Amino acid sequence: MIEKELLLEWLQGRQLVYQLLARLYQEGPQKEILATMRQESFLEEMAKGSDNPNLVAGCRLMEAELDSRGSELQAYQQELQEDYNRLFVGPGHLDAPPWESVYRSKEHLLFGEETLAVRKFYRSFGLESKKKNREPDDHLGLEMEFMAWLSQAAAAKVQAGEDATEFLQGQQRFLKEHLEQWVPALCSDMQQAARTEFFRGLALFTRGWLEADAAELEAVLEDFCGGEKS
Repeated sequence: MIEKELLLEWLQGRQLVYQLLARLYQEGPQKEILATMRQESFLEEMAKGSDNPNLVAGCRLMEAELDSRGSELQAYQQELQEDYNRLFVGPGHLDAPPWESVYRSKEHLLFGEETLAVRKFYRSFGLESKKKNREPDDHLGLEMEFMAWLSQAAAAKVQAGEDATEFLQGQQRFLKEHLEQWVPALCSDMQQAARTEFFRGLALFTRGWLEADAAELEAVLEDFCGGEKS
């Protein structure tokens, strides 16, 4: 079995990454987020700690652009905001619409069956989107926020010496049934349409993070649950 301290550290680290991704996709490239990514060597450490080529390449792209444009942060942040709006917000055509239902429904429309399935998944853990009726439940930022919440809930169980299997298996199911079903296509659209290296890097980072996290989660569950599968 994994030692309690290592498991906690792993869960808390995953929570932080999912929280960062949730904020980036929901709020855009806020100065505070960009400053944190630069000052705390977040991207450098993530690249060093991973052997996933997409994740490493994404870190390097974002890190290089943040370093080269750091002295003109205000102008650079405006440039990133324009890229973010064009990709995800509008007005007009979106190059990378951040909703699962747009990618998975035949009509490519919002509030489809996929949205309701995500809402049902949240409710199975006693949660409801804080943006209900204002933002579809299957927005990527909300899905990332849900994964962060599950990591936090699992960590709390581990800290209390209780069984965290429900939350770990919930994450594995949500990855397989939802995130893995559409985020790779979104990331491809981001890479093709982004005008900044930051968002091309974020696309690679997002794809690589989900790939690496799914593999790690499977290994942890095999150890944690003695090979039991969800």
